[in-house]
Amino acid sequence: MILGHYYFCSYVLNEVHEIKDYEPVVVNAYDESDKEIKSNENKVNENVNKVLTNQKNLVEDYFGILEIPKISLKKSLYNIDSYQNDVNKNVEILKPSTRPDVLGGNLILAAHNGNTSLGYFRNLHKLKIGDEVMVSYKGNMYIYEVSKIYDVLKTGKVAIKRDKSKTTITLITCFGNDRQLVVIGYLK
Repeated sequence: MILGHYYFCSYVLNEVHEIKDYEPVVVNAYDESDKEIKSNENKVNENVNKVLTNQKNLVEDYFGILEIPKISLKKSLYNIDSYQNDVNKNVEILKPSTRPDVLGGNLILAAHNGNTSLGYFRNLHKLKIGDEVMVSYKGNMYIYEVSKIYDVLKTGKVAIKRDKSKTTITLITCFGNDRQLVVIGYLK
């Protein structure tokens, strides 16, 4: 048995010595599928970064919340310069608006009516004098009482008839094919 082991070991050593002229080669285990995996990992990382950036932007763009209990409306509002502040996406804060905490100011909001998913003011015509409109802004709740409701011819401009000494909210939407509904509320 000892002799058998000796002959076996010398055979293996001879085989190893015969291939001594070959250089060892390191082979990278990298192929096209690895490129695809790395590419997908990069895409996932880019998408995660986009989502995080969009969430950060939405938080920074956030203005407050509009609530109108009578018509079961509760909707986020976005800062006036936000890309989300668009009547074709949300309730829009119009440019001449002031913040709710400005004495004698006027927060002017516009939204579509109708039966589409963007028809946030579809039931605005159901409001009556004395109904409440609320805006949550910077941790404070501003409660307005509806004081005037009127409609005007749709011309692209709306005359806002309000008491400028009072802090106001103005809600505007289409009313029929050629009119616009205007709802004025004063801060309680």
